[in-house]
Amino acid sequence: MNWSEKQILSYAQATHRYNIWCGSVSAGKTFSCNHKFIERLKNGPKGDVMVIGVSRPTIQRNVLNDLYQILGFPPPTTKTNEAKLYGHNVYFVGAPDESAMRVIQGSTLALAYVDEAACIPYPFWRMLESRLRVPGAQLLATCNPEGPAHWLKKEFIDRAGDLDLISFNFTLDDNPSLDPAYKESIKKSYSGMWYKRYILGEWAAAHGLVYDSFDHLNLYDTPFPAAPTYVVGMDYGTTNATAGVLLAINPRQWPQIRVEEEFYYDSVKVGRSKTDAELADDVKDWLKYKQLAAIYIDPAAASFKLALRHLDLPVVDAVNDVLLGVKHTSKFMQQKNLVIHKSCSTLIEQIQSYSWDQKAADKGEDKPSKVNDHLCDALRYGIASAFPQGEISSLDDNITIEQIKRQMYADHAPLSPFMGGGTGGYF
Repeated sequence: MNWSEKQILSYAQATHRYNIWCGSVSAGKTFSCNHKFIERLKNGPKGDVMVIGVSRPTIQRNVLNDLYQILGFPPPTTKTNEAKLYGHNVYFVGAPDESAMRVIQGSTLALAYVDEAACIPYPFWRMLESRLRVPGAQLLATCNPEGPAHWLKKEFIDRAGDLDLISFNFTLDDNPSLDPAYKESIKKSYSGMWYKRYILGEWAAAHGLVYDSFDHLNLYDTPFPAAPTYVVGMDYGTTNATAGVLLAINPRQWPQIRVEEEFYYDSVKVGRSKTDAELADDVKDWLKYKQLAAIYIDPAAASFKLALRHLDLPVVDAVNDVLLGVKHTSKFMQQKNLVIHKSCSTLIEQIQSYSWDQKAADKGEDKPSKVNDHLCDALRYGIASAFPQGEISSLDDNITIEQIKRQMYADHAPLSPFMGGGTGGYF
């Protein structure tokens, strides 16, 4: 791979205690950081080393696979939590929350590599600082920008002059290996705040509408053939509304995700609360005879999950990462790969008013306002759980979705039925 000027410069100048590669997605940050990490393993001080990420699987996906390709030998399995590299004990540590601090207490480190640094809990980061106790120890980190009030920007990047710290800002153009068509595809995947952060590399504030790309192209009323797979996203409420969305999914048809129906029971408006058993019966009647792959529901809805399972419905705990769900839903919405039937009036109304919480943004947090949002929660449960990586693969690897789209749009034809055969592993 040819190196860009920014990659060469960051590699050469990453000689400080804190070295942070920040910027847009697919900008070549990790490539440069990986090479610097290897150089420090070879030439840095002796001692233990840590590679840290949000979870062990993300460390594998974001760092180790590429790192070991550079080294020229197979990466460890995802069940491996330590390795030996250039005489160092290298530990792989997931830090999803503050409890991970216990894992590194008592450590003495010569080098640390932090992936997705802006997603690491602040107390964990401060503990990690205190563990870099070997003389000449360094921290290397990569991240995508968050809000301008985020602790990593306010307390570290903005204070580079007071700290032994250097940061590098990357954009898509700093990655010479990207095909121009691929760059354009990435740019079209994001809008609003996400575009500023993930394409322009800016520390942009979360404000205004969450789904600012939602428009008439995300609506449909033309009948589609039955999809090969259906899933449900569901938000459960006792004093609040219980809400659900029925998602039809077909990797071989564009758009690949469509919301066919909504379920909404608001006991406050109706004036009567229902038992879990009554709500479960209502859900089963709503679904009729649809063959479901899963009903993704808030993991905290224990009693309602039991009632649904009693009716032999395929209940699965949803991925309840709000920002992940919003990000993936926003991406599909921006691409017009997620469409909603016009009869889903309550969902449409909620999407059109779903906004970022300004008070949270002022504290450096990205949170949607908890107002009239139950169907939006149900939608992100379904999207984040069915597509945890925010991607949908074709059933046939020899047929790309771009080829499918071109065929469907040829001669201004209406969207065609799905192109043949079966279902497959696309979750």
